[in-house]
Amino acid sequence: MSNDLQAFLDGAFVDKKLIVVTNREPYTHKKTSSGIKVEQTAGGLSTALDDVLKAIGGTWVAWGSGSADREVVDEKNRIEVPVEDPSYILKRVWLSQSEVENYYHGYSNQVLWPLCHIALERVYLRNRFWRDYKKANKTFADAVLEEAGPETIIWVHDYHLCLLPKLLRDENPNLTIAHFWHIPWPDWSVFRICPQAKELIEGLLGNDLICFQIPLFVKNFMDCVKETLSAEVDYLHASITYNGHTTQLKAFPISIDFEKFNSLASKKETTRLIGRLKKKYGLENKYIGVGVDRLEYTKALLKRLQAINLFFERYKRLRKKFTFVQISAATRMKEPYLSYKRAVEKLINRINEQYGTDDWKPIVYIDEKLSFSDLVSFYRMADLAIISSIYDGMNLVAKEFVASQTDRKGVLILSELAGAADELNGAMLINPYDIENFSEAIYNALRLPDKEKRQRMEILREHVMENDIYRWISDILSDIMVIASIKSKKCVYLFDAFDCIKDSLSENSLFLFLDYDGTLTPIVSTPEKAVLSDKMRSIIERLKELFPIAIISGRSLHDLMERVGLTDILYAGNHGAEIWDGEREIISHEVETTRHILKEFLDHLHKSLDDIPGLFIEDKGATASIHFRKVRMRDLSRLFRIFKSVARQYEHAFRITTGKKVFEIRPMSAWHKGDAVQWLMERFGQESMPIYIGDDTTDEDAFMAVEGKGISIGVGLNCKADYYLKDTSEVEKFLKKLMRIKNG
Repeated sequence: MSNDLQAFLDGAFVDKKLIVVTNREPYTHKKTSSGIKVEQTAGGLSTALDDVLKAIGGTWVAWGSGSADREVVDEKNRIEVPVEDPSYILKRVWLSQSEVENYYHGYSNQVLWPLCHIALERVYLRNRFWRDYKKANKTFADAVLEEAGPETIIWVHDYHLCLLPKLLRDENPNLTIAHFWHIPWPDWSVFRICPQAKELIEGLLGNDLICFQIPLFVKNFMDCVKETLSAEVDYLHASITYNGHTTQLKAFPISIDFEKFNSLASKKETTRLIGRLKKKYGLENKYIGVGVDRLEYTKALLKRLQAINLFFERYKRLRKKFTFVQISAATRMKEPYLSYKRAVEKLINRINEQYGTDDWKPIVYIDEKLSFSDLVSFYRMADLAIISSIYDGMNLVAKEFVASQTDRKGVLILSELAGAADELNGAMLINPYDIENFSEAIYNALRLPDKEKRQRMEILREHVMENDIYRWISDILSDIMVIASIKSKKCVYLFDAFDCIKDSLSENSLFLFLDYDGTLTPIVSTPEKAVLSDKMRSIIERLKELFPIAIISGRSLHDLMERVGLTDILYAGNHGAEIWDGEREIISHEVETTRHILKEFLDHLHKSLDDIPGLFIEDKGATASIHFRKVRMRDLSRLFRIFKSVARQYEHAFRITTGKKVFEIRPMSAWHKGDAVQWLMERFGQESMPIYIGDDTTDEDAFMAVEGKGISIGVGLNCKADYYLKDTSEVEKFLKKLMRIKNG
């Protein structure tokens, strides 16, 4: 069977190993009085990456910070996780207490964090910070290189590991390395104060791809490179070439698990919990505002409280009618965070003393970590949420609030300086420094008509739902895979080489073979939605007058012929097991003999996978397809595991391959697409040059069949083909060029 990374992504790629590198680990082992306890790291990104690795396998390299972490690893500092159902490897990196203090608390959080958030008065530079930052990055590099092979993808996260990419590339230039920078990247006028600016940028340029939250941060980084190094900076294509190596830059706004928040917010238990929380905190019959933040200076809590203070001063009639709930858990119990905590609490107490009464507090302050159900309940009950960051890479609280707003009554007040402001149309944007307008925005949000509130929230929810954390991960991994395939130089972009093949196309008789799904039509959520456009049908109709055309698909022959709707062309369905030669239908004998076994196989799958939402098992008679495009990411690891377990019982009879979010099941001895191509060539085009265009692993047999005789073209960078096109629109463009060439 094909690898699971291929199954996860919309593309047919050579097998590659994935290594994720982060400072924090996904699972921690801690010593307790009752033995060693395993804790999963909280946080949307950690949970989502865990879900992905559980589905596709790979290795996660991270700092081992748990008190019992050393006791459970093997001699290579590895442990299989999760413990209850091992799916991937966690490799731990060990740091001394001095390194933790200087690399993490020092350089990462007292230099890079305030620098990138433009809080320059809080930047604290020490030589020992930089010394141990370099040392820690080298330790991470050694650990990664122990695990990396020649076809490995390395995905690095965040500002703790700036130097890692160059260290890896210096040792192994063949690695494909990508880096997601979660926090802002400031402009050059800010970044230039860093004494190690050159070393940091050189370290990051070891990446093949650097991902930022928004386009502004991409531009800022390019400006910093231009001012720091003698590098070729291409603003148009967002790429940087330095010392012979090219790094691509791109914005990928991070997101959340929408369904996780939405489903919990929709439950009856949450409605009951909201009632209990309102009673506990005295929030009944009042407008409610909410803020959820780490107790951290970049969140501008003092500015927010100043705006709330001015709101109560200005709008006296809303006193006792509006309560703001500030939820802030202190996660860094060191300076300057302790001083900031005291300043926040002092201002909250002053506001409550000035405006509060015996039965009402203007601000309810919750300084503890809430359960997930409590947090979602506060999001859902709120009439407005305030995000007032002075600078933020993204700020996922904004998206969590939106996903929890199942009643669609809340208003999102969002700092225009947060990355989320770039994409969350429907939010009410504010400048956190402009206290006058900030306080007025709170008033305006409360008095918005219900219809407008609902319209705004509908827009926000649709965006967050469509662009969730799993789409974010798959989009980045797909781009990384494209870069890896281009680097391997196994594929050439067709239009870059078109002049080289133009004469051959003109001078030879041609035989055109076309796949259907993903080639003539874009990939869609379910097979029945793949409809051939009138424009594409018209092009094929004109081309068939110039040379023979065959359409070869995994669909059943009758479904394929009905969808294309053209006569005078050839068809092969069920991956080549069924052929229409223009006069009659030819079915492989082997298919008939395995029908009863296929039925048994599919019955077994139905029973085993019945409880997985979104799964579609398509019985096509001769073959079958297991479509999992609509299956939730958290269910994929279980789906893959169960499917493989069942499939092993039938591997003597069926060939199973992985396509674009689909498993294809075909009789072992049945014809494949390559057999169909050879049979059709022998009968209808022995003297012709074959051109085969397809997009999936099931097309690789056909690519092999035309090797040395014609041209194979992959859609979406299929590395087993001679050339690639980016998408179906480029297929249309190529077919038009072909038509012009043959028409002279």
